[in-house]
Amino acid sequence: MIVDDESAFRRAIRIALRTRGHDVIEACSGRDALSLLETEMPALILLDWQMPGLDGLETCRAIRASFDIPIVMVTSRGESGRGQAMAAGATGYVTKPFGLDELLAYL
Repeated sequence: MIVDDESAFRRAIRIALRTRGHDVIEACSGRDALSLLETEMPALILLDWQMPGLDGLETCRAIRASFDIPIVMVTSRGESGRGQAMAAGATGYVTKPFGLDELLAYL
């Protein structure tokens, strides 16, 4: 699952993952992601930190409270946010911009 409010980012990652044989579902907000988790069970969640409304940290905590799904925080915040993301329940942390190989290492 890709959770990001930027449609261009979701599209680029979706294309890259699908061409490598992965199924992809998308959510444009934290609330949409939580709603999708009522019916979908992704193997991995790529979660943007900076989103309007429910941000990535809040979304991560909410997911972690109910599910044991690997969550990779994908953010432009830089390395300074790694500790916060991991404390919120993220299992990985990738800073934008990143190489696709770095992201694929989590799959």
